[in-house]
Formats: sequence, structure tokens, C-alpha cells
Amino acid sequence: MFVRFDKNMSSIVKGCAILFMMILHCYGREYLVTLNYDYAPISHWNGVFKICIGIFSFMVGYGYAFSKNKDWRYSLQHIKKLLIPFWVILFVFTFPLCFQEIRERGLILFVYELFGISSHFNWYSWFVYFFIFAMIVMPFVSRFIDRKPLINTGISIVGCYLVCVAVHSIPGAIENKLLLALFNSLMMTPIMFLGYLFAHEGYYERINVGRMPRFWSIVLSLVLIVVVFIIRRRRWAIMGFQLDFFYAPLVIGGIVVIFSLIKWQPIKTLMIKMGEVSVYMWFMHALFFTKAVAWFYQPAITIFNNVNFVVIWAITLTFLASWLLKSIVDFITLRLSIHRTKVPSS
Repeated sequence: MFVRFDKNMSSIVKGCAILFMMILHCYGREYLVTLNYDYAPISHWNGVFKICIGIFSFMVGYGYAFSKNKDWRYSLQHIKKLLIPFWVILFVFTFPLCFQEIRERGLILFVYELFGISSHFNWYSWFVYFFIFAMIVMPFVSRFIDRKPLINTGISIVGCYLVCVAVHSIPGAIENKLLLALFNSLMMTPIMFLGYLFAHEGYYERINVGRMPRFWSIVLSLVLIVVVFIIRRRRWAIMGFQLDFFYAPLVIGGIVVIFSLIKWQPIKTLMIKMGEVSVYMWFMHALFFTKAVAWFYQPAITIFNNVNFVVIWAITLTFLASWLLKSIVDFITLRLSIHRTKVPSS
């Protein structure tokens, strides 16, 4: 009767978010060849799918609420879990094609690339430094919020916004990569705090999906998501404050209700699997559009002239490649872990 926001539901939400992200980028105009957009109405609306950023930011806070030990060890473990796929894609799929550019850009910018502060070799790598920032901040803020959830969440959000404005006011902040990374992180942090509050208070689990017929609950949830998209197209920020703070929880709520009610297991399983490899899909699909390597990877998806087919194929190819790569990395990581913990025989 009530929503169950478990690990599978979390993966479904992330799966929807990465699908939104790929629609956002793949319906853009960053192609090296001319594609046919005549029958692609979504291409005029692809900007609304940028809500995926708000959803992922929300889910960082939401997931953190369920950590048993909100300490530095937990943070370091999860930073490592994010850096592994990112570095694998950089060192295996990107850097071998860019040796000369790496040498020309110098050591500092190379280090920035490793943590997403510079995005020359992966256009969508900002999430790396945001996640590191989140894992540094959340051990302190989570304890503060736990004392008085509503009041202290509000204080944290207002304080974060004021610091964000202050950083933006620093002369040359936008041109300085470190300050820009800090500003971008602060801009998305209020949504993360809200996600933590929602998980801490169990707001989604209070949704009773048995109050009306299943069909109408699904229809109303779809209408909610569409209405949010329409509103977001008109206004996505006010004075730098990201309105996804309001939009993302509503869209997530709609997704949660829909997937709590639908009984077609194949689509649920697909979205769960997509959510499980969402980090790999995030960094891997950037290969198609990052200028430094697009010349090599983009032809793999532009085998069609119709942009709709390109988008479908890009999503399919990225998902399959990400699933395969994650399986390999997980296998190697597991073997190394077993090897490290194995006690030598006497």
C-alpha cells in the first residue's frame, strides 16, 4: 500500500536520470556530421532533461542517509568507487588518443582532469569533484541535520546559498578552475541536503499508492512529471538558486509511484540494471561528444542519418559497453581484494 524506496528503487531512479541525461546530450547539436532533425520533436525539449543533474544531486544526499558510519572512511570508500570507473575510462579510452594534448596542457591541468576540475578530456566529468565535495561536507552536515532535521536542513541550505553567492562575487572566480568547481558544487549542494532530509524523514515511504486505482495513480504521476518539465522549460533558476530543488523531488516522486505500481517486470529490471551502471554510462557517453576524442568514437553512433535512431543506438551501445566494462572492473577489483585479504599459509 505504501511506497518502498529500497536499493532497487534507488537504482530505478538513477536509471531514469541517466536516460534523461543521454536524451539531453544526444539530442543536442554536438555532432561532427549533419543529422536529420525533421522528425525529432524531443530535440526542441531536450533542455528540460537537464533535471537529471538535480536528480543525481538529490540521490547523493538520499543515499548518504542510509550509510551506517557517516565518517571519513565511508567517504573515502565511496570516492574510490567513483574514481575507479572514471579513471578506467580516462586511462583506457581517452588518454591513449591524446598523448600530445596531455603533454601540451601540463601537469597541473592533467591532475585537474583526474578529478573532473578540468573537463577537456571528458566534458561531463563535473560530477567527480562534486561527489568528492559532497563526501567531505556530508559527515559534518549530516550530524547537524540529525539534531533538528527540518530547522537545520533549512539553515544548511540558506548558508550554502550565501556561500555560493560569496564565491561567485570573488573577482575572476569563473575563470579560476578551482573556484568554479567550488561554485558549481555549492550550487547543487542544497538539493543534496534536501535529499538527505527526505531519506532521514522517510517522506516517500509515506506515499500511499493504494488510495486510488492503479491506472489513475500511474496517469497522475505521468502528468506530474510532464507538468514539471513544462514549468522547468520556462524557469530553471532564480538568482542562481536552482529550481530543481523543487522539481527533482517531484519527478522522483512520480517515478517512484509509477515503478511501485507497474507490474511489467522486464522494464523494471532494465531500469534497475541501467541504474547500476549509470556512473559508467555517464562518463562513457561523454566519449561521443568530448572534442578531444569525438573524432574517434562518435562515428560509432552516427551510422544513421536520423537523429532518433542515433539517440536510441547511442543509449543501447553505451548501456551494453558500460555493463561489460563494469563486469570486468568488478571482477578484477574482487580478485585483487581477495588477494590482499588472503592469509598466507604457514
